[in-house]
Amino acid sequence: MKNLAGCTVLLVEDDDDSRFLLADGLARYGALIVEAGSGAEAVASLEITKPDILVSDLQLEGMHGNELVQLVRRHPGLEALPAIALTGSGGQGDRDSAFRAGFCKHLLKPTTMVDLVAAIVALRPTATAGEPVIRELLAQLNQTSPCRFTSIFRFIHDDMLSSVWTYDRENPANDPYPLGVPVQASYCVLVRAASQTIAIENAPMDPRTVGHQKRDEVATYIGVPLRGPDGAMFGTLCSYDAQPHTMDGSVRAALETAAREIETTLAWLLASKN
Repeated sequence: MKNLAGCTVLLVEDDDDSRFLLADGLARYGALIVEAGSGAEAVASLEITKPDILVSDLQLEGMHGNELVQLVRRHPGLEALPAIALTGSGGQGDRDSAFRAGFCKHLLKPTTMVDLVAAIVALRPTATAGEPVIRELLAQLNQTSPCRFTSIFRFIHDDMLSSVWTYDRENPANDPYPLGVPVQASYCVLVRAASQTIAIENAPMDPRTVGHQKRDEVATYIGVPLRGPDGAMFGTLCSYDAQPHTMDGSVRAALETAAREIETTLAWLLASKN
């Protein structure tokens, strides 16, 4: 499917082989690719092309990716350009410095094409007709929930998840979880086991969380299954917080309605094994 049709990606990678593979993979999903082998080439390309999203290695020869994203955002019309960092390090210090520079999302190398395309779909400023803009949809959902975080997670193995996009009310521009770094599954495992929506308002008092390692960390949680075309669950749409909250029926209704929209956009991609 050409779910990146009409999306212009500025791809900056100084390793020729890696850049070729990434460009070829993204083109297969319909993206228009502007390639740059250095930060200087990327900046020069802005004179003739205005990208919809920046995907850049951090450890570029001659110019660090953090410097590049700052230079790119000085160009008129690109002040809020979504930017994805490709990095060999998922360390918190590296993520913090990249977030300060202007990156929104990290992908840990070697990344899969599924993860990269999912990140672009979530971040691109406009979607194709009939599809929601994922990041905006999560921001809207977050306003209906008392919880700080609202996430789209996909199951990757065992009890581990990967964040397609997480909206943090206190830091809305950045996803705190890098793709490629597994996130412990929290109560999403309960959603998977029950194959239905699970709501928890006070985890330490809820018998369903007895023995769960997140019981003392996540007090409030509501998660809705996300399913592929074959009906198999590939992830969850969830909202959660460290503090206990009361959730009325409108939160559940909003999440379940949004889940159907998200499935239309992402199920074809995230249910795949690529």
